[in-house]
Amino acid sequence: MNPSHIGASMPGTVINVLVKEGEKVSKNDHLMITESMKMETTIQAPFEGIVKKVHVKDGEAIESGDLLIEVE
Repeated sequence: MNPSHIGASMPGTVINVLVKEGEKVSKNDHLMITESMKMETTIQAPFEGIVKKVHVKDGEAIESGDLLIEVE
């Protein structure tokens, strides 16, 4: 697994992407909100970096292990 890849921990839906490509993020910054089984989960940055690519958009269905965001 590539450490710069942030994946989905469980299947569900992307509620809100909070960052844009090229944006600088700090460790623990909120990157996106997902929903699974009526529970919202906030995906946080595991380290400081730049958002290289956002692979999903608001309202998109996701599966466990799907690539959501790349941070470098």
